Amino acid sequence: MSYAADPRRPQRSRSESTEGAEGATARTGAPWNRARGRAGHSYSESRDWARVGLFGVGIAVGALLGAGAALLYAPQSGFETRTEIAGRARRFRARATDRWDELGSELHKAARRSRRQVHRGVARSRWAAADRLEY
Repeated sequence: MSYAADPRRPQRSRSESTEGAEGATARTGAPWNRARGRAGHSYSESRDWARVGLFGVGIAVGALLGAGAALLYAPQSGFETRTEIAGRARRFRARATDRWDELGSELHKAARRSRRQVHRGVARSRWAAADRLEY
């Protein structure tokens, strides 16, 4: 059983449940009036920046604690780790350069192929025009 509200049914806020007949006409009016009572907050409400800041501080502290734990439980020394990371970066750069060169050569071949097809098409249309003019 879910305790979440049904998204298809408009939710009533506390102010709507006590407002009486005026609220009923406002809810049945234009669509922007009907949407007011749905779950969530309106766009005019301001954010609670203290909570947002506290959340950001929590993320930063968690990242620092995670980095510290990773350093403490690393299976090898810092020099070995830096050497391995540098080697991986060199291999990645070499593979990326190779793939970029392959892409350039494939594009060059495709451009040359399409130029050749255009030239053939132009020549064939000239021949067809010359044949029609002769008859």
